[in-house]
Amino acid sequence: MNHRCPFSLALWSGILLFLVACQESRQSGLSAPFKTKGGLEYRWHRKGAPVKAEPGDIMELRMQIYAGDSCLYGGGAQSETWSLQLTQPTYKGSIQEGLALMGRGDSATFYPVADSVFRYDLTQPKPSWLVGSSKLRIEIGVRSLRNEEGAIQTFMLQQGIPDSCRHASGYVRYNIESSIPSSKSKPRGASGSVLQNGRKYKLLGNMRVLGGETVREFTELEPFYFVQGQGQIKPEGLGQALATCREGDSVWIVLPSWLAYGKKSMADAGVPAYASLFFQLRILGEPAVKSSLSTSRR
Repeated sequence: MNHRCPFSLALWSGILLFLVACQESRQSGLSAPFKTKGGLEYRWHRKGAPVKAEPGDIMELRMQIYAGDSCLYGGGAQSETWSLQLTQPTYKGSIQEGLALMGRGDSATFYPVADSVFRYDLTQPKPSWLVGSSKLRIEIGVRSLRNEEGAIQTFMLQQGIPDSCRHASGYVRYNIESSIPSSKSKPRGASGSVLQNGRKYKLLGNMRVLGGETVREFTELEPFYFVQGQGQIKPEGLGQALATCREGDSVWIVLPSWLAYGKKSMADAGVPAYASLFFQLRILGEPAVKSSLSTSRR
């Protein structure tokens, strides 16, 4: 007498569903689900980059963000390009936990909690129709990785700039030539002195993204005039560096992104987000305007 196992049908049904799910996963290009230590769920599309991102790296991403079937960001045939700096996660399940697993060419889908993403990452109001406890679907592909500090150090090494030219606040100032030939020389009057507050100067030279193209030029025909100490120099990090220069100096100045424009991009000038900037400048003084009352009498 043959006895049928009462669980056989359920067992085979479970196996069949598992095989179908695996087949669908392979067809869609998604791996089985994983979780980070902080609880962020993710699935790989493509992995295997030999070098993974580290805190401080600048990541250029192609990214699309979905809530259910609704695309919140990066819709259409082309996903949006985002530049961000990888930081240590500030909360459990942060998207930063997932980015730290990725390298150039990798792609994955992450499922973070909507409330946390809008509060800490996007820093903007959550759509009223979106349930805060629901999970977003964020599809990310890594286009490039850039180590900003490494790029600055490489530039200094290639140009023979000593470490002593690196200021404590982070900028690099290297004098190509100076109006003061020797540290023993003492400037007389305004000529060759440290830039004086309230006095007008002009800059000649150019600015470029470190390792990139020149994006802005100051020429003899279009010099940039400024009054020292009045906050007219942008970005502010450049003003800090110029405050240590002397009239007549020709200098190279390198600003890391946090002393330049940070996460802001200057599309009209061709400056991407998190860009280190390299300036080649000549600092000239403008003659003071003499009052008619100060003219000498004979």
